Amino acid sequence: MTYPQPVLETASADEALRAVRVLVDAYQLSAASRDVDQILNGILDCVARLVDYESAAVYVLGSTGRHVRHYWWRDESGAVPCHDGALEEGRPVARAIDTREPVLLDESIDPAEGGPCHQSGLVVPLVGLHGVMGAIELHSKRRRAYDARAVEMLRLLGAVIAGTIERSRLKEEVRAKRRIDAEMLVARQVMEDLIPREVPALKGLDIAGVNEASFEVGGDYYEFIELPDDRWGVIIADVAGKGIAAALQVSAIRASMYALVGRELAIRAVLRRANRFFFDSVDAGRYVTLFFAVLDVPTRQMIYVNAGHQPPLLVRADGAVDKLWSGGVPIGMFESPRYFEGGARLRSGDLLALYTDGIVESSNAHDEEFGHDRLAEIMNGARSESAEVICQRVMDDVRSFSFGNPDDRTLLVLKAT
Repeated sequence: MTYPQPVLETASADEALRAVRVLVDAYQLSAASRDVDQILNGILDCVARLVDYESAAVYVLGSTGRHVRHYWWRDESGAVPCHDGALEEGRPVARAIDTREPVLLDESIDPAEGGPCHQSGLVVPLVGLHGVMGAIELHSKRRRAYDARAVEMLRLLGAVIAGTIERSRLKEEVRAKRRIDAEMLVARQVMEDLIPREVPALKGLDIAGVNEASFEVGGDYYEFIELPDDRWGVIIADVAGKGIAAALQVSAIRASMYALVGRELAIRAVLRRANRFFFDSVDAGRYVTLFFAVLDVPTRQMIYVNAGHQPPLLVRADGAVDKLWSGGVPIGMFESPRYFEGGARLRSGDLLALYTDGIVESSNAHDEEFGHDRLAEIMNGARSESAEVICQRVMDDVRSFSFGNPDDRTLLVLKAT
């Protein structure tokens, strides 16, 4: 049994087949190459197979939609490489992007300075599922060179190209996320290695510490350094920034503190030298807040310098609260700052809390901060408990209080027994 064959006009069939091939080629552009120049040049090749032009351009917008991220121009003299630039408001390309509709130009225009005078033009936006990705701009020396057929063909091609751009962006976003995830994993591992797994057992003191990292790896750090003559160095710090850069900066400040603390320098000299090392080693604008104290265990006398860090709270047995402010500016902020020492003594029943801003600056749904007073009140209420229980009580209350994504939270509690 035979079926009647459709009767097609050869010219129409050839044109339809050619159009389909062009659309398929356009769809495959991003898969065939990751080179932007090749992709943009390939787009203009596809356009040339559908519609005649003397000069043409393709624009790809950045994520804001008002900035041209990539641009490619072609005419008889050759091609202009891609470059960035702002959309020229009111111009045909900007109008097509704003309205999402083609713009026909049937007037004398001069698209390139010193170039030939064109009689007609067409701008078609590249409209995808998630917005306008860019535009195609054509120019011809013939009047009314672009009819309804040309507009419709370029609309279809524009939709395919927009999909190609969206697919390329999605691939790049996935690659970028994988790079970020890998970086965050390395940063977490570095920070986990830097945070002590246990605190020292010191006579007359009950000590506990806790560190909770936020979703993004930050730069909270604390350390206990054993010194001669039954003394201990106590450090808590918070590096500005997040990710692997913050972790590396914590490593740098930790290494410099270890190298300096063992030299029997006055602690203000330790901070001055650590500041100079950090200032010379990192990019401008990087800094770290740091509290460093030397604790004499037998007398429980403490000398400290606070370099722009949250003031540790010394909650006395009678409920009075002292804030340990003495010191100076954060490490790395200035080239040669001065630091001043402070002193304090822990008496039986006193509590000392060292913490980072993720504790006291946590805010609730009403944008109220947890604050120093609330921290001191919780510690006072739990003073009969062990240092570990006090730490956990504070952290539980901070989590209950907070709203939204937390910062890193680090807390050390020293209880004089």
